[in-house]
Amino acid sequence: MKIKLNLSRHCIETETKRLYNQSVLKYFKADDKDHIEKQIEILQHALQTLDFGTLRNNHPELTGRCDDHVELSADDHNQITVLINGKEI
Repeated sequence: MKIKLNLSRHCIETETKRLYNQSVLKYFKADDKDHIEKQIEILQHALQTLDFGTLRNNHPELTGRCDDHVELSADDHNQITVLINGKEI
């Protein structure tokens, strides 16, 4: 599963937290809880395991004010990867 991040106004950490909070609120209103549940799981795992400071230092496009296409991706083992314009970092 891939989750698109909008970094035009926020850094990767703030956007991940924002999406997590939105997903939790949507979960209780949704009919299709499976998709949202998986998204919550990925975002929560990202918040717990990613070193956002290092990511921002090594990739300035993750600090915000960026129009690049950024996504979080998770494999079957919940390994989180960050993609910038389709390239894994």
